[in-house]
Amino acid sequence: MAIAPTARSRVAYIAETVFGTTPATPTFKELRRTSGNLRTKKTTVQSDQITLDRNVSDEYMVGQDVEGSYDFEFSADTLDDILAGVMRGTWATNVLINGVTEPSFTFEETIDLGGSYAYHRFDGCMIDTMALNFASRKAITGSLNIKGQQQTLATAIITGATYTAATTTPVETAVNVASLTVAGASAKVRSLSLNIANNLRGRDTVGGLYVDSFGMGMCDVTGTIEAYFESNTLYQSVLDHGGGAVSLTAGGTANKKYTFLLPAVKFLDGAVKLGGKNDDVMVSIPFRAIYDATTAGSIKITRAVA
Repeated sequence: MAIAPTARSRVAYIAETVFGTTPATPTFKELRRTSGNLRTKKTTVQSDQITLDRNVSDEYMVGQDVEGSYDFEFSADTLDDILAGVMRGTWATNVLINGVTEPSFTFEETIDLGGSYAYHRFDGCMIDTMALNFASRKAITGSLNIKGQQQTLATAIITGATYTAATTTPVETAVNVASLTVAGASAKVRSLSLNIANNLRGRDTVGGLYVDSFGMGMCDVTGTIEAYFESNTLYQSVLDHGGGAVSLTAGGTANKKYTFLLPAVKFLDGAVKLGGKNDDVMVSIPFRAIYDATTAGSIKITRAVA
């Protein structure tokens, strides 16, 4: 039997119209990713029965949950469906604001076995968290953390399934980040991380091996800014429990750029870091986005920016 190399694998997805049900004759979209996979996490319970011979009498399976993550490099036109999934919103005139929709997906992992294929399908998948990392002299990277209902295995595609090839837009780097402002002012930032969390919880039921559905928690948008220390201004805002807007535009091609706006953030437990004798003084500021009435949300993404 052939040994399967990771380089001969594909991840694709399709939006579900009914939670946990893959659409008939699906048109899957290939996901550009750098690593990661989904898996079934099996929950078992050891029998507590006491026997004269001291042996464990059984191990019961009481649940199965799909979980996992995919890492990626950010590129235009590639993650629009995924961004809407994690934001729980809908693109409207190229604007996406966090909301309360409940989108789910079927993910399919295809593994080449040298002429034959193994298909691992995961239905009822929701995006729990997304992380984005903007660091100097590096590609813009990120990761998705996913929770799902059930995994099935197959050796053939779904009848009538088709596959849309992955986009070929260039990977964006931190060089192509512009208009970066912190609390309304420009800053010399070495790195910025952004995390969107939906705080999903599985709803277990008596009589069910798989989760019935996922409960939606608070939309928690957090991150950390690492900036060069130029004055007391930013750190004074930390001490004053201040904040403001955080905004940046990512992309190197006109009309294919994305602006990420957090209109109202609160600075958390930041610190000035003196470092070693050959280091620069840095200020590290964790933050949390809060609701902004004008935006009607805590995070706003605009695509197709000129």
